[in-house]
Amino acid sequence: MSTSTNLQETAPPPDGAPKSQGTVIHAGRAISVVFYVTVAARLLSIVSQVLTASAFGAGPTMDAYTVALIVPTTISAILAAAVGAALIPVFVDYRENKGEAEAIRLLSVAITLGTLIALVVTVALLAGAPLVVTVFARQMDAPTQTLAVILLRFLMPVLLLQVLVTLVGSVLNAYGRFALPALAPVTITLSTIAFLLFARSWGIYALGWATIVGYSLNFLLLVVAYLRMGLRFHFDFSWRHPGIQRIAALSAPMLIGALMVNGNNLVDQFMASLLPPGSIASLSYAIKLVDTPSGIFYTALSTALLPIFALQVARREFTLLTTTFRQVVIFSAIILLPAGALLSSLSRPVVEIFYHHGNFSAQATDVVASAVMFLAPNIFFVTYGFINGRMFNALQDNRTLRNVAVLSLVLNAVLDYLLMQIWGVAGIAFATTLTYLIGAVTLLLILNKRLQGLRLPQLGLSLGKTAVAAAFLWLTCALPAMLPQVAALPLLVQIVLLSAAGLVIYAALLLALRVPEVSLLWAILCSRLSWGRAQAKPA
Repeated sequence: MSTSTNLQETAPPPDGAPKSQGTVIHAGRAISVVFYVTVAARLLSIVSQVLTASAFGAGPTMDAYTVALIVPTTISAILAAAVGAALIPVFVDYRENKGEAEAIRLLSVAITLGTLIALVVTVALLAGAPLVVTVFARQMDAPTQTLAVILLRFLMPVLLLQVLVTLVGSVLNAYGRFALPALAPVTITLSTIAFLLFARSWGIYALGWATIVGYSLNFLLLVVAYLRMGLRFHFDFSWRHPGIQRIAALSAPMLIGALMVNGNNLVDQFMASLLPPGSIASLSYAIKLVDTPSGIFYTALSTALLPIFALQVARREFTLLTTTFRQVVIFSAIILLPAGALLSSLSRPVVEIFYHHGNFSAQATDVVASAVMFLAPNIFFVTYGFINGRMFNALQDNRTLRNVAVLSLVLNAVLDYLLMQIWGVAGIAFATTLTYLIGAVTLLLILNKRLQGLRLPQLGLSLGKTAVAAAFLWLTCALPAMLPQVAALPLLVQIVLLSAAGLVIYAALLLALRVPEVSLLWAILCSRLSWGRAQAKPA
């Protein structure tokens, strides 16, 4: 049975039915559904990260695999962000104002053209694999570069699969199916765990096969859900369709913006390739560790908020729009700023627990821990970037995202080069965090000019107070961790004791500083828990 969470309509009406009026979106319920399934998926991903680190460490072989995987995944993310973010607002607008039949026809054309674009890019990269590896693997020796080329060509189907997953998943989201699109990527994690446990003798190729199988299963699950909803697809090459022209107009600036945003990952990896062998893999391990908690939130928020924002814009409910945006941003800060502070201050014991096993050396542990310390604030900054991006997507103002992204890419490259001279991989991590911070502030100022009722002074005051409380949490954990008595304790005991002390200080400061949204967030969480218990009771 497919899961319908926050849309009153549970299946698309037949062709010729009246327009989809009266659809109600409950933001909290939609976000909660995606959040819970994403938590389960991300927790499971920790197991695959531990197994990968133990099996392959942070040496040249892992460098080759990281370079090979980041190319198709980054390019697919660029295409998916551009087309997916443009598709939902136009699709929702068509469904609301022109009827179901027109919306479904638009969908068929969009999927057809999206598939063709992905195929063209895939073929081009298969042919140009040696050149791509040369650019991103400058310090690798010849055998490692050869391995990277082989792996890159082997992993290129990931690009096509991810684009298709995004297109189909976006449609499911538009119809209120949030759980399965959020949970389906767990197939990649399960596949990785299975191959590392039962096919480890295949070496690095076990990871390659795990990735291909996982993405394929992800796509098949979404296709089954798509068909069970009663939706159908047929190839339609009507590229002159008015809706496609609207999507193209929105996608063009968004494509450049997505290129710039995701391009930061490529810039970081390129800079890491100029450092000693193992630096690419070390940076990748640090990013994955930070992305595990942050991905729980930005996946849930960005998945649920785009159709919500798009529907509010389509109905011109701008007061509700600004209220939703402001509350989501502040609530995210209250939860994620302390999470980033904890991970930053406790990066060393956390990295030792997760990664320092098997072939993962002490030197690699030091490098990854220092990078995690500087990357940890991105738990909030990246999440905020997704929230703000979804707002501009819904407003169909992707040009602003493009312009800010271009500036961010240039800034990130400059800061990467300067700071890596001082701190190596940690310098690249610090440059990334500074870039996200500056980009977040810039987008917020622009959005404040675009929308009335955002109440920026109040928003800034609440965010500032929360940041101050999080800074004291960091000090509460970081300073005692330097004491020999604390360092002698078992790693897990250190993390638990220091985290508990830091969270007590954080909560006390939030209350003392009188952040008004704290009580509101607490009330919402309590109501959600009460709703969950009520649903669990038998009738």
